[in-house]
Amino acid sequence: MTQQEWLAAFKKENGREPSLDEFKAAKANGFALTTDQQERSERERLQAWVADFENKYGRKPSIDEVKKRQYAAPTSTAKSVTATNGEAPTAPHRQSRAVSKKHGFRLPIIIIVLALLAGYFYGQHYYSYDSSMNRAVKVLNSHNADQYSQNLTWSDTDKHLSKSEVVPLVKYMKTGMTKTRVESLLKNDSFNVNLKKTGNQFFIFPKYQMVVTPIDLQVYTNHSDLKVTANDQVIVDDSDEDEVATVKHQAPGNYDMVAQGESDGDSFKGTMTATVLNKAAAEIDLHAYKSSSSSSSKSKLTKTGADALLANLTSLLSQAGSSDSSFDTSDLTASDVFVNGSNNKAYSDFMEMIQNNKTTAKRTAESINFGSIDIQDVNATGKQTADVTFKIKEDFNYSADTDPDKHSSGTLSQVFLLKAHVKYDDDASKWLIDSIDSDQKKLSETDNVK
Repeated sequence: MTQQEWLAAFKKENGREPSLDEFKAAKANGFALTTDQQERSERERLQAWVADFENKYGRKPSIDEVKKRQYAAPTSTAKSVTATNGEAPTAPHRQSRAVSKKHGFRLPIIIIVLALLAGYFYGQHYYSYDSSMNRAVKVLNSHNADQYSQNLTWSDTDKHLSKSEVVPLVKYMKTGMTKTRVESLLKNDSFNVNLKKTGNQFFIFPKYQMVVTPIDLQVYTNHSDLKVTANDQVIVDDSDEDEVATVKHQAPGNYDMVAQGESDGDSFKGTMTATVLNKAAAEIDLHAYKSSSSSSSKSKLTKTGADALLANLTSLLSQAGSSDSSFDTSDLTASDVFVNGSNNKAYSDFMEMIQNNKTTAKRTAESINFGSIDIQDVNATGKQTADVTFKIKEDFNYSADTDPDKHSSGTLSQVFLLKAHVKYDDDASKWLIDSIDSDQKKLSETDNVK
């Protein structure tokens, strides 16, 4: 035994430091323990071994296990006892099995933990609001009905929209939408299509979906007995001019409306494109005009006939002023409105004005709408000629994309007083615009571009 070991054993047994004589006597004896000390040391080692055995196996050792010390406790005391007896430590079979399990499962557990951590951080990114918004914008800019149907759900039923139900929204998104504009729409409550948190993915990640709030269309017609279609789908079989037709549970977007049929022996037809993005714009006033008459008298232009002619004019011009050149609002052509069709000077002047404002003006317009015709006077100037004085409203729509400095948007509205010279075309059996006076008079202007 070393000097330090002897001192530690003496202090433990006597509770004090040894005297000088005791230290000299122990040194002379080679710091060997007395018989009593050896017995106590052996007893303490045995007690430590038994306690360690019970802790590991949950039971007391047998007499044979104690005699043979078949379990070598991992303490210095136990090792000492084994060495003193001169016997090699032999671990029971069950201990070997426990150690094997410990080392066998350590590596797979580490791999599982790392995989779970990697999955968690990936999920945090993939299911975040920004990543969900990017995917939503990509879907809407695809203009693909299948993609829309798979990713849009109704707010009231949580069901996916069908391919036919998403058509209005597809048409609206085709009018030319930047990523910034689409993001703005998805955040705007007035658009009725929003990116909202609807629950959780795998209990821990947020779940964002494009949710569509349905709109009930209110369709008015100025004649009864007409069939009304929207995007080639019949929505009203038999109109009633005294009642509104309600078309429920529709998606926001663009609706190509057509009202056509026979009423009081005359044929009527009206076309328009209605942009319905929320409940406030859900009222659609669809006017149908006489396309043929049972009357044989064509020598005098009536106010009703002038209304029909100028309605075709605004529809034709609005088609040219649309934000998407491939987006047709009607099946009208220049020959349906003007004498000599596209070769008519009045038609050419309108087309030039529209083109300049959409492409070469200091600030280009996203689209130009024509409408709100108000006929002031219809005056016959000959057997088959007449002058029509009318007010026309022109809306120039601007988006933030065309104003890089201020990013302003809005509509500039102007009302002009025009006089059209019209004549009856025997071959076409209808009244057409021959010319329009160039001295246009601006009556008002409203600018809400901000």
